[in-house]
Amino acid sequence: MKSHFKTLIFFLLIFLVSSVNVMAVATPPEINAEGSVLMDASTGEILFSKNPNKVLEPASTTKVLTAIITLENCDLNEEVAVKEDFTKIDGTTIGLLKGDIVTVRDLLLGLLLESGNDAANALACHISSSTDKFAVLMNKKAKEIGAVNSNFKNPSGLPNPKHLTTAHDLALIMNEAIKNKTYLELSKVMLHEIKIKNDSSRTIWVNNKNHMINKNSKYYYKYTIAGKNGYTTKANHTYTIAAENNGHILIAAYLNALDKNQNFKDMKTVFDYGFNNFYFSSMYKKGQEVDSIKVGHDLTIPLIASKDVDYVIPNEDKNNVNTRIELEHKNLKRASFDKGDVILKGTVYLNDKELCKLDLCAGTSRHYTIKEDIDYFFKDNEKNLIIGASIGGVVLLIALTLVIETRKKKKRKKRLLEITTSIPKVEDNKLKKRRRRRKD
Repeated sequence: MKSHFKTLIFFLLIFLVSSVNVMAVATPPEINAEGSVLMDASTGEILFSKNPNKVLEPASTTKVLTAIITLENCDLNEEVAVKEDFTKIDGTTIGLLKGDIVTVRDLLLGLLLESGNDAANALACHISSSTDKFAVLMNKKAKEIGAVNSNFKNPSGLPNPKHLTTAHDLALIMNEAIKNKTYLELSKVMLHEIKIKNDSSRTIWVNNKNHMINKNSKYYYKYTIAGKNGYTTKANHTYTIAAENNGHILIAAYLNALDKNQNFKDMKTVFDYGFNNFYFSSMYKKGQEVDSIKVGHDLTIPLIASKDVDYVIPNEDKNNVNTRIELEHKNLKRASFDKGDVILKGTVYLNDKELCKLDLCAGTSRHYTIKEDIDYFFKDNEKNLIIGASIGGVVLLIALTLVIETRKKKKRKKRLLEITTSIPKVEDNKLKKRRRRRKD
């Protein structure tokens, strides 16, 4: 009896300890930043947040957006003539002088690794002729990305009362940046030598200041794939970073963190919270057949996903997942399309909640002609047409018979009439002869 009681107590304790651990891990982390977001890169879903839409200054995390615009508008080997000395620019610089000629790639590395404000200005002026005009491109791009609560006044992140963003917007901007393979490659460079093309006596060395990607740093986080930190006395410490674990990417962003060292620790804590407490899965892969639709009479067209559709849910819900897709109502009876064309839109649901819209592509080509309808009409109505033709034949036969009989009757009637009308004429002739004889 005692042994059974001890066994029961043992398992009860294990259960309680396990429950406590799960609760402890699942509790959202406490962080020192004023604004913060942890976002799932594939779905955009927010897994953790603290004042995610509070407008704050981004400092040098601004340079992520500057890099995005540069990569969209320039070739890495383009040569840039620097228009101002670094001594005339506030904040961190890499040491560029007016007249220096360097490549776009060198300037991007100076921008992302060393956070050079002179590199930022050089790129902005190369693309738009001035930093003010470049800011117009920045705001346009931010809106396209979905960062609608941001406003940028310069390419570097120097303090300006109107130069603002939110943790959520900053995460969206980083998520856009990591879609570019070149951006990811540049972000992982640890050390780089910039050679001044018009002055071989000068070189500039730049080091990666993203400590979480540097294996020699005490803040190294093995899942980090890209990141950019920033600081001004007004913005305090800012940071945006991307991490990948088992093929899944999370984005984190921090604004107005007072303690720089604690900020790096908080980053790890938040990423671990996301990777350990949420289940990431793929519902559809780009190119996968997700459904089919009947077109015309007997033609079935496979419907192909135009993009990956992923979802993220808390670990405790991963065994209770229901997914479905609803197709829009659209008449494709007389539509023509090629394989790969978008022909329908679908609405994807996760546990009866709308997850996303999905363009659906044709799995095969189809080119409609009126002949198709004619062929299908005869095929679908073959029995009816045979019966109709048979009935029509009988009716036609009867009609012909009636016509023939009618004509025969008319002929007989006409002949009879002719006979009838000829008899009085014969009698008249006899009477005339008799009268003549009498006279004689």
